[in-house]
Amino acid sequence: MLGALACSCVKTREDRMAISFAPVSSKPTKAIISGAIYPHDVPFVVNAYYGGTTQYFAEDRQATYNSTQNLFETTTPEYWPLSGSLTFQAYSPASAGLTIASAGVSIEDYTVQTAGQMTTDLLYATATVADCTVHDPVQLVFDHALAQVVFQVKPADYYPSNSLSLDSLSLGGICSVGDFSSADLWDNLGSEYTYVIRNSSLALTCNEDDEPVTATLGSYLLIPQELGSAAALNVAYTISQTVGGTTYTLENPPVSIPLGGTVTEWEAGKKYIYTLNIGLNLINFTASYAPWDSIDGGFVVE
Repeated sequence: MLGALACSCVKTREDRMAISFAPVSSKPTKAIISGAIYPHDVPFVVNAYYGGTTQYFAEDRQATYNSTQNLFETTTPEYWPLSGSLTFQAYSPASAGLTIASAGVSIEDYTVQTAGQMTTDLLYATATVADCTVHDPVQLVFDHALAQVVFQVKPADYYPSNSLSLDSLSLGGICSVGDFSSADLWDNLGSEYTYVIRNSSLALTCNEDDEPVTATLGSYLLIPQELGSAAALNVAYTISQTVGGTTYTLENPPVSIPLGGTVTEWEAGKKYIYTLNIGLNLINFTASYAPWDSIDGGFVVE
């Protein structure tokens, strides 16, 4: 979860306080947002509903960061009502183009296929101020709508220098399009897609103590879903060994490994870490989850 504060600032109109949004922390983050920090360089879109049902803002407002006042503010100021309650609905980033209604935010046919889409967080938030005559800060907490999937690779054991390499890695049979709503999360998933994680050779090495070195291939934001029979990792690798002065090279064509053996479903807001341990006779996989919320499990393919 990510926090931002909806609070009042010094602007007034007819003795009413202007509504603004202040961050919990000023620490910047990357596109894949982690921890409890909302980044200053990512505008969000917000609307408010009086009594939970009547649209209060004239239209959806984009909130951007004002470094002088250390808060987010809408391009057109909006003011607290003299009484009653307001329910805020918001999404991030502003470029995501979701629809805001009193029940929450939603979008049809949200697609994750390109590199930009695979590294852009999708966040949603709701908060209710029960008494608008009290202008205390109110926390607007953003939740992750997507699942984060991380791929790592390392030698299964010690191998001499330049004798082991990952040639390619792809993730197939994954739904890349779906409908999202903050009320029901994901529905109508489809368009099975193959994500290319690596398409060039990567040498797998050990350190000076002959311990395998783990290389991170990438972190991706994908649509939460059950991992069906088509969901698989396709792995190709090369092993070279020298025996009696002669070098023998074993080039393994892509091996398709089902993903659903241990982790059967990706959930929104969870970070899944897949580690490939590649060796002469087997590829060992583990899966784990960290905060975002991080998942552990494992399977071996011989």
